[in-house]
Amino acid sequence: MRPRAIGWLVVLILAFPLLGSTSKPKATPEPTNSCTACKERRQTLDPAKFTKGHDAEVKKGYEIARKYPATLDRLHCFCECAESPMFQHKTLLTCFVSTHAAGCGICLSEARLAADLKEKGLSDDEIKNTVESVHRTDGHPPTN
Repeated sequence: MRPRAIGWLVVLILAFPLLGSTSKPKATPEPTNSCTACKERRQTLDPAKFTKGHDAEVKKGYEIARKYPATLDRLHCFCECAESPMFQHKTLLTCFVSTHAAGCGICLSEARLAADLKEKGLSDDEIKNTVESVHRTDGHPPTN
């Protein structure tokens, strides 16, 4: 064999293991929120995403969801997204893991009220009762 042919053979032998390598990138776990007891474990969207092109209340709603995930997770969303076959949300907190709440005044109103009450020192049970009494529509059963 000629020296040049031997050189190519060595290159192919050394490169062969690399050609068969089909290692898949490791999947990174989906980020979760800070509430380990919540039904909704996904991370809420970054409030900074709603700085431009949105009403200030939208950004504030997402800030509330980040600050009080356990409180919002106990609340039923009265825009009926939990009952919707399209959304199938778990709790009010679920509305803030997507852009859903950005376009829903009910979600934002409930979150704002919950935060106001939380900052006044009310318990999550008191907040739940108040938010439900304000937002529940006729015929809607109380949330369990």
